[in-house]
Amino acid sequence: MNHKNKRHRTISRFQKKFKNIAAAAVAGAAILSGAMLPGLAAPVAHASADPSNADPPAVTQQVKDTNTSKSTEKANPSNQGDQQKSKDNKSKDTSSSAKAPSKYEDVLDITATAYAPGAHDNDQWGDKTYLGTQIRPGVVAVDPNVIPLGSRLYIQYPNGHGEYAVAEDTGGAIKGNRIDIAKTSVDKAQDFGMKDVKVFVVEKGDK
Repeated sequence: MNHKNKRHRTISRFQKKFKNIAAAAVAGAAILSGAMLPGLAAPVAHASADPSNADPPAVTQQVKDTNTSKSTEKANPSNQGDQQKSKDNKSKDTSSSAKAPSKYEDVLDITATAYAPGAHDNDQWGDKTYLGTQIRPGVVAVDPNVIPLGSRLYIQYPNGHGEYAVAEDTGGAIKGNRIDIAKTSVDKAQDFGMKDVKVFVVEKGDK
């Protein structure tokens, strides 16, 4: 009798252990299958780390800024026009825009060159004109037989612009219908080159 009871208890314990082991195995299998199957807890837990789901605020802002910049340029095309006008005005400022005189004593077709003060262009006379004045912009060298020294002149350039000047100097190569226009530097004199101009004798000199 006691032997049967002991055997029955042993079988009962074995069945309980077997049930516990089976239950644990089933639970483990369920966890593993959940981890392996897509769309369940494990993959869902990592879905927030997927960069495709993240918002790209920096990129969005950059696109907006670019669009805004383009729309601003389209809305304000006058800005570029103003800058161009400013450049054009600066370039015009470098040329004299004095108007031709309404009254004058004579008008001549003249070939004009340019020179600068100093030994490079004026030899031993340096910075001085034939009349002893300072070589400066607004002074020209002339042939006194064509344009008397001291004459007040208006020089009209091929582009229509012009400037007033005074005949105060002469030159060994300035003969006939030639004038030499004083500039501030040798470089500027060389840049001037040679031009065909009209010279209006506004007032003849007496020297």
